[in-house]
Amino acid sequence: MCSGGAVRQSGPKKPGVTLDPMVIDVDHGALVRLLDLQTEDSAIRRLEERRNSLPEAKRLAEVSDALAELDADIEIATKQSEEISREHARLEGEVELGDQKITREEQRLFSGGVSNPKELGALQAEVSMLKRKKGEKEDELLEVMLQREQAGETLTRLQSERAEAAAEADQLRTKVSALTGEIETELATHGSTRTEIAAGLPDDLLKLYDQLRASKGGVGAAALEAGTCQGCHTKLPAKEIEHLRAEGGLQRCDNCRRILVIV
Repeated sequence: MCSGGAVRQSGPKKPGVTLDPMVIDVDHGALVRLLDLQTEDSAIRRLEERRNSLPEAKRLAEVSDALAELDADIEIATKQSEEISREHARLEGEVELGDQKITREEQRLFSGGVSNPKELGALQAEVSMLKRKKGEKEDELLEVMLQREQAGETLTRLQSERAEAAAEADQLRTKVSALTGEIETELATHGSTRTEIAAGLPDDLLKLYDQLRASKGGVGAAALEAGTCQGCHTKLPAKEIEHLRAEGGLQRCDNCRRILVIV
């Protein structure tokens, strides 16, 4: 029951609008203030939806995901580059060692210190074998050098992409923070206004309104303008509107069941 208000049973059902089963006998001013409350609640709802669906926030989430993927790719590419560099160093060392062995054996071969034909033949065969192995290692080294170059290019590209993504993420964070701050400021203003309006409304009227708002997509009270319920856009006959004006009190739309306020 309304604070200090009388309660009366509803009369016969009329087309378009019904009295609530326990109609709150509130004055028209309170109902108008209820529309003001609905205006604040609708504004709050829109702001919350805007805050939760900022395009910049959505893009920031996408860029953040891309950064995570790039970090993982860079980690893999770095490990691959390091492995190739180690293989490159190993092959370079083996080629250098092969050069040293060839130089040493050729010095023996051409120094004149070995005169036995059989030993000379074996030494020549050794030098040929060393040169063949060196050639194989040099081929491997060339292939690894190409891999190393490609790995370096891949890593550089990934790091460049990450730098660009990180810069975009920083800009988006700043933008989202600014937009969110503006929305929060507006929410605080509307919230304060809502509290002031609600404090001046009867408790039972407010309870009914909140229940309807929760089940009717955020709209618990609607104005009757130009003969039409603004909640569901149902058109009422002119005679019915005249009757409602004369009867007063709290009525609800037959179609959408929202509290109907004549303005």
